[in-house]
Amino acid sequence: MSHYNPLSHVSIGVRNYDVSKAFYTAVLASIGLDLVYDSEVPNQGTKATRTLGYGPDPDHELLNIFEYDDAAPPGRGFHIALNAPTRASVIEFHAKALQLGGSDAGAPGLRKHYGDNYFAAFVVDPDGWKIEVVCKTPASDQG
Repeated sequence: MSHYNPLSHVSIGVRNYDVSKAFYTAVLASIGLDLVYDSEVPNQGTKATRTLGYGPDPDHELLNIFEYDDAAPPGRGFHIALNAPTRASVIEFHAKALQLGGSDAGAPGLRKHYGDNYFAAFVVDPDGWKIEVVCKTPASDQG
């Protein structure tokens, strides 16, 4: 039986399309998400608002990014959490984010208060969005 996921996607606003494209294309690749929509690519359409879409494939776009001059993330308590396939990919995501202008908001490691196998890292992107990546697979199952 397949697991139904009611969440289609999350959309965020950023101030700099080019910075966000470089940042998200690199860091999301570490957890298996690709740039699947770019409003500036021929044949994908040109919109007044420059737009990026990330997901495992074009039919499963999970994160949309829209460029707005006045974009700003919400306040404390809000963050976007994305699943990572392995603990190594959590570590890679965190390292790439820091290399590309993100800031550390929680180094990769176990968060036992969330669960015995809750391995996560937190970063803040160049626009101030807090992003978490988490792998809940036991280390013993990651061969």
